[in-house]
Amino acid sequence: MLDSILEHRVFRDGIYDISLIINENDYFMIYDNISNENAQEIIENYLVHRQDDGRPNNIQIKHNKNRHIVSINARLHYTGNEGTAYMLESHNYLEHDER
Repeated sequence: MLDSILEHRVFRDGIYDISLIINENDYFMIYDNISNENAQEIIENYLVHRQDDGRPNNIQIKHNKNRHIVSINARLHYTGNEGTAYMLESHNYLEHDER
């Protein structure tokens, strides 16, 4: 599902507004209902998948039955972000031991 998500970002006042658009069939293949907890899980997994260290907040989810999509909107913060643990762990393979 993560590879089929459409993303749109807008930069305003030092913060990105992000919108993720998911086909409702893809969404309901994994989740049983529309919930903020599901939205948070999706956006966090999406950011890890993209190796993006933005910190999401103000997460909102909506189901548009007419268009057959689920949309997740959030704000991404980067300022003062030293990187998240998963980002540091994902790059450990670059370290070389020169003993």
